[in-house]
Amino acid sequence: MRKCIFSLAIALVAVVAAQAQPERRPAQERIQALRTAFITNRLNLTPEEAQQFWPLFNQFEAEQKKVKEKYRPSKDLMAMTDAEAERFVNSQFELEQEMLNLKKDYMQRLRKVLPVRKLAILTRIEQDFREHLVQNLQYMRANAQGGAGPRRDWPRN
Repeated sequence: MRKCIFSLAIALVAVVAAQAQPERRPAQERIQALRTAFITNRLNLTPEEAQQFWPLFNQFEAEQKKVKEKYRPSKDLMAMTDAEAERFVNSQFELEQEMLNLKKDYMQRLRKVLPVRKLAILTRIEQDFREHLVQNLQYMRANAQGGAGPRRDWPRN
């Protein structure tokens, strides 16, 4: 029960923080809140761990987004000349290296906040969340005519 209340509190904080960012759409805010609750539950974060983990993790994700944006092609790939396509292909290696360096840096920072065992399963938990999200969206689309809402097991593990 206590774990559930804590997860809901974390989700509420995430929703409030998301509302402070006006460019996000309501669906994105809800997904972010569900993700926060899902990861908090699956990592079994204590309140102290969550308080230190989430700001650092959110900063990591923001930096990842900036790096990806930096390497986004300026025009459609099919409209590129061979030389432009060659530069784009080479830039993808630079992107991957920069992302790897960023991940290494933040994993070192996160090691000061969480036990290494929790960090080891973080990637798997993120993948599990994406799978849950896709399954839930497929379920809702399949049952759209019947007015079905989200699956009842959402967002439980």
